[in-house]
Amino acid sequence: MTTNINDDIRDEIKNLFVGDRTLGDSFAPPLLFVAANALWSLGVAATIAIAAGVIVSFWRIRKGQQITYALAGIAAVGFAAFLALRTGRAESYFLPGILSTLAYTGGTLLSILVKRPLSAWTSWAYRRWPLDWYWRDDVRPAYSHVSWYWFWYFSIRGGVSGWLFLAEQPEILAVWKSLTSWPTILPLLVISYRVGMRKREELGGPNIDEHLAGADPPYAGGQRHF
Repeated sequence: MTTNINDDIRDEIKNLFVGDRTLGDSFAPPLLFVAANALWSLGVAATIAIAAGVIVSFWRIRKGQQITYALAGIAAVGFAAFLALRTGRAESYFLPGILSTLAYTGGTLLSILVKRPLSAWTSWAYRRWPLDWYWRDDVRPAYSHVSWYWFWYFSIRGGVSGWLFLAEQPEILAVWKSLTSWPTILPLLVISYRVGMRKREELGGPNIDEHLAGADPPYAGGQRHF
């Protein structure tokens, strides 16, 4: 089981860097924006950030990955740059990301409270296991437990980002955004995976095949992946 878990975690981490939308793609535009703003002007910074977003997006298209993500990335960078120019404040570039993080915070908390945890939805979107399996009382608490980790991650990331925005600190905001991206997400992903798998086994629920077959307890369990 330990070997399987380690293999699964390696696959998940690999997908963060070679999938349609990787974590590394989000670094270049904001860092270049802040650097250019410090060296030149807000207009130059916006232009460079948009150019970086376009270059990254076309690079991903050339690699044969989905054009939808590329276009979404260009649109996100363009909108952020527009906000910065419109308000005349460099930190406004980060406002869409801050608001989306705070929305994730509220959404994650709500999902836990209504017993439809976010981590179960993300697992279902990726695994396509039967949705009703996730909502079983002997399965769902494992996903609720893991969702609390992500709630606190979003809360801290969004809260500190909001404070830096109000304090008009775009340079520190860029650093904070980078530090709370993959350097934080990778260990959190590993912890979530290990803790979630262990919690699910402790609950003693069925694996997917047992669930579909309507088997009675005690269950063999041992479902791979999370």
